[in-house]
Amino acid sequence: MFDSHTPVRYTAIGDSITLGTGTVLFTPTFVDFYSNSLHSNLQIPVKVQTFAENGATTADVKRWLYCSQIPMRYSPVITVTAGGNDLIDAAEAYGITKDEAVLNEALHECCQNMSWIVTYLSKELKQNYANAMIRIVNLYNPIPDLPFSDFWVKAFNRHIETCSTGEFVEIANVFPVFKGREKQFLASDGIHPNTQGHKEISNVLMKTGINL
Repeated sequence: MFDSHTPVRYTAIGDSITLGTGTVLFTPTFVDFYSNSLHSNLQIPVKVQTFAENGATTADVKRWLYCSQIPMRYSPVITVTAGGNDLIDAAEAYGITKDEAVLNEALHECCQNMSWIVTYLSKELKQNYANAMIRIVNLYNPIPDLPFSDFWVKAFNRHIETCSTGEFVEIANVFPVFKGREKQFLASDGIHPNTQGHKEISNVLMKTGINL
């Protein structure tokens, strides 16, 4: 399908993690590490386009795709980071109301959005490729000291995995990699990955395999 002179297009979609918020300016993000690893393994140039915003939720990603704001017709490799801000927004509301229904509602909405996103991406890529890669990065826990946080992060991850099934789709399970090593892999803000954290995300993505 590809020759050594034709770049493979890789589209990175998502939130502040895809943007690289938390890393030192001009240092690589997981998108850079991952594209370089793909290039090394495939021996083909990899051309990256990024569509991400700080604070983006699964609803935002769905809206971008629904409104055709992300051109990806010729992009057989896609990564998505989304869901973290859904959880953060719900956790903040829970902190005020102490009503678990807020978190359950956020779980349901996140799952519905991820299902739509993955179905849409799979359909679009299937029109152009026999083989393609959709990689969904799940959530790590940036606030492990909060008693309820692990429970809800795991719940979100179960929903992300359940609702992110489809052709070409694999889950990059970063939760166990970050678990217990948050101080090592998170930036000074305690929320976003630092450069080492981004390397780890790329490593997990590579473990999902290459299928092109």
